[in-house]
Amino acid sequence: MIFYICHRSHANTLASLLLYFRTDLQDFVRVVPHDESARLLGISRGSAIWTDLDRLSDAEVEASANLCERVRLQQPDLFQFNHPRQTVQRFDLLRMLFSDGTNGFNVYRPETLPEKMRFPVFLRDEAGATYKTPRLLSSRAELDQELSKLGKMNFVRPMVVEFGSKAAPDGSYRKYAAYRIGEHSYAQHCFASEQWFVKDPGKGMSGQQLAEHAAYVRDNPHAAALMPIFDKARISYGRIDYTIVDGRVQVFEINTNPTVLNYPPTPFDTYDSQPYADMHARALTRLPHADDPVSSPDIDKTHLEILAALRKKYRRKRVKLTIRRGLRHFRGAMFGGK
Repeated sequence: MIFYICHRSHANTLASLLLYFRTDLQDFVRVVPHDESARLLGISRGSAIWTDLDRLSDAEVEASANLCERVRLQQPDLFQFNHPRQTVQRFDLLRMLFSDGTNGFNVYRPETLPEKMRFPVFLRDEAGATYKTPRLLSSRAELDQELSKLGKMNFVRPMVVEFGSKAAPDGSYRKYAAYRIGEHSYAQHCFASEQWFVKDPGKGMSGQQLAEHAAYVRDNPHAAALMPIFDKARISYGRIDYTIVDGRVQVFEINTNPTVLNYPPTPFDTYDSQPYADMHARALTRLPHADDPVSSPDIDKTHLEILAALRKKYRRKRVKLTIRRGLRHFRGAMFGGK
């Protein structure tokens, strides 16, 4: 059995995978909220994955780390991934990667800014994900002005990050993403965009860029360079987001609770997400005792409650998505996309 430990409100990262693309994993995966992680003490064997570590308070990290150590000593057949205290968080990881020469850009806390910095820079929160494009700040004056608004940004642990990307010869920026699950890895996407902050470019990628994405997923070309970075971060489950600048890997972050598949399937999808689900499932099922049925009634009960809530939420999400994509499809069929 695989015990996936995350914040109760962030179990949606596995929703599409478990509910639609690989329903067979429901027999082998249990979502365990952090506030119920002590129930793992009743499990004799399996694989436990600690995630959402950036969302934990210092006290929660210590409590999770102490539990992790108890499990390690008392239950040697319950293998654990991402030790809560030893895993290097985003800020410290970026500092480390700049210091050892991996990254060409640095990161700072707002309260300890050096006199000299490489501009442009941008502000972001160390905790959680960023969905809105940060503003690029080209001078210390612009940075100071932005920092004066920090109180309204609701950041948990703000960071000032030097801009470390570079457009490719075609004028587009690239964001690569690859997963590590235990000792196995796979490439998930290579997105291209004219904008420097690359999320999901949707239909904005050219035919050549889509072919580049397909080749990246097929070949996983940077695997040998990425695994040592995962090791430095002491992260054995997560997704690394990065780019390539002048032939060098430049790391943006490693997310310990990344979304495996963003959307549930609809009849109007223009791409096939099944291969990505299968790659993730294959890696999960290679974890120690992944197919062992050992669990507990309390863990199963909470897991089923979380899954039921996600099923209800994603049913509505799927209906809305089907309507939206269906209208787009019929509009394109009738008017040739005009």
